[in-house]
Amino acid sequence: MRFKIIRTIIAVCALAPAFVLPASGCGTEPSVFPSAAPSPAETDVPSVITKEWDPGELLMADFTLYNVDCGSVSETSFPEGTSRGLCQSVSDQPYGKDPVTEAVWGYREDPSVLREEDSLGEGFTVSKWVIDKETTDPNQTSICYDFQVPEGNYTVTLGFFNPFGVRKIDVDCEGRKRISGEKILRYSTNEKEFDVSVSDGELNLKVYNSAANTFMETPILSYIKIAKEPEYTRELLAAAVEAMSGVNTDDYTSESAEAYLSSLEKAKTYLAKESNKGSASIKLKFKDLRESYKMLTKKYKYDSFRPGEVWTDTEGTPVQAHGGQVQQMEIPDPDTGKTVTKWVWVGEDKTHGYRGGVCAYTSDDLYNWHYEGIIMRNVPSRRSLEKEEYFKSLYAGYTDAQLDDVALALDAERAVIERPKLIYNEKNKQYVLWFHADGPTATSDSNYAAACAGVAVSDTPFGPYRFVGRYRLNTCPPDQEDKHPQSRGMARDMNLFRDTDGTAYIIYSSEENLTLYISKLNDDYTYLATPPEQAVYGKDFIRLFPGAQREAPALFLKDGKYYLMTSGCTGWAPNQARYYMADSVMGEWVSYGDPCIGDEKHTTFDSQSTCIFQDPATGTWIYMGDRWFSDKLNDSRYIWLPISFTDKGEMRIGFVSEWTLK
Repeated sequence: MRFKIIRTIIAVCALAPAFVLPASGCGTEPSVFPSAAPSPAETDVPSVITKEWDPGELLMADFTLYNVDCGSVSETSFPEGTSRGLCQSVSDQPYGKDPVTEAVWGYREDPSVLREEDSLGEGFTVSKWVIDKETTDPNQTSICYDFQVPEGNYTVTLGFFNPFGVRKIDVDCEGRKRISGEKILRYSTNEKEFDVSVSDGELNLKVYNSAANTFMETPILSYIKIAKEPEYTRELLAAAVEAMSGVNTDDYTSESAEAYLSSLEKAKTYLAKESNKGSASIKLKFKDLRESYKMLTKKYKYDSFRPGEVWTDTEGTPVQAHGGQVQQMEIPDPDTGKTVTKWVWVGEDKTHGYRGGVCAYTSDDLYNWHYEGIIMRNVPSRRSLEKEEYFKSLYAGYTDAQLDDVALALDAERAVIERPKLIYNEKNKQYVLWFHADGPTATSDSNYAAACAGVAVSDTPFGPYRFVGRYRLNTCPPDQEDKHPQSRGMARDMNLFRDTDGTAYIIYSSEENLTLYISKLNDDYTYLATPPEQAVYGKDFIRLFPGAQREAPALFLKDGKYYLMTSGCTGWAPNQARYYMADSVMGEWVSYGDPCIGDEKHTTFDSQSTCIFQDPATGTWIYMGDRWFSDKLNDSRYIWLPISFTDKGEMRIGFVSEWTLK
């Protein structure tokens, strides 16, 4: 980010004396340069070149005199988002007079040093200097630059982009070794920095490897930045405060905005005290302000869906709402208390891997999501329920036995919380969160021994949610074949559905994931409408597709028809989707096969269903799935795709790499 131009700076402060560039020199030590380096006379440079900058110009340039894109094929262009130094008008050049600034600088031409472009690089790492493969003595090769600068102290930054094996580099500057045998790592951008004083008007730089025996050990060089160390005065700090004030922090992430505002306030407070004159304190305040200003991070605004790409929230952090659900809800505005309509997304927090709580996000447009926080936390220990204020307040009035249940079901080290789904109960004005609650039991250490459905409640949409209980649900009737009779009432992958009459249902995998169930909830949405031992088949619950081994259910209603999309059971690996249709939730469900078009691998475009919903503004139906990365769950991606329907109501999903609501 460039500093904004403040015209008044010129009149109110003197950051540094006017810069006068002296006559060019070839350096102090002959060993710094190849023997073939031209003399000053050969460059046809005037004996004295003068250039002055006003203090504001220096501040805006971040005191950078040179910002060289080494080996750049296009000498006049700079990578997007970067700026050239004050002494240069071109991105790189052979040693000589700059065509605009008249400063003398550039590389020393050497037949063994070649420019190269790298398709793996970005910005300043696209181009670089390399050593010719035909070089007979790699140990004698080097990359040399000279820069005309005023007398003073400088910070030199060197960048190396290395797509090959580990290399080592040495760096001489002003006749002294500044870096010795430093490793340049493979497949990464390596940046090295050092400070140097210049007293003769020219900064001399040499990059080499004193121990190079083969071409693959020779140095590379991608960019050079030379910045002047300013004089740290009250005037400098005052100019920085003026130049860097007035930022609309609403446009930036809260973390970066808070750091900026804090450093700005500290600088202002310091300047308000006339007795504060220490240069060390001024330097600290100035550098903190300058760094926080440069680190202000714009809130990224999406205007399309990009299935499979990293999706970040308004703070630039990857969204953590896996196995989740999106719906439009009327919720209270935290600032005004008035009811507003928002999209709400709840899902699993995989920030730290397999186990985590439940996160929530809100949006106005479905593209950009604001993080509302962890709405249901894991429990670190049984003791924390009685010692930690968050849990003490949340579970006030719970008996010891109830607290034992909470600690077991939400245990941060052992419990499994998956497939969270949110529903609002109008009767009680209460938000109800259901989820697959699993983990070890008293008789088994398996991650999926409990096989329960969990429920938690809150008076506000974003919690904290108070855990109510986890339950086994309906069981196979005596006159039907139970596919897993040794563990009845299991409930794993689940979802919720509220019908037009307000009746709510829970849809879940049971019988060791071999059979799907749909069970009616009570009027509070916190338990079954009828206890399992009293439930009537066909009225209170039904079984679907016994033995078909389906999970990840997503149920929705469109044009009087009920649709149910499911996946197979293959762990974290994706598989072929299948969907069904019925005339009523408790009616007969008919299979219509795979809805995915062009899915040659039969993996639901490498995803697993979790929710299907409609955008009422455009009428678009959206498939929402997870692309699981089992070895790095926190990087698992979201696959949102538009759904189309035939004249007969048949569902079709095709993959598009980018799309928008229409």
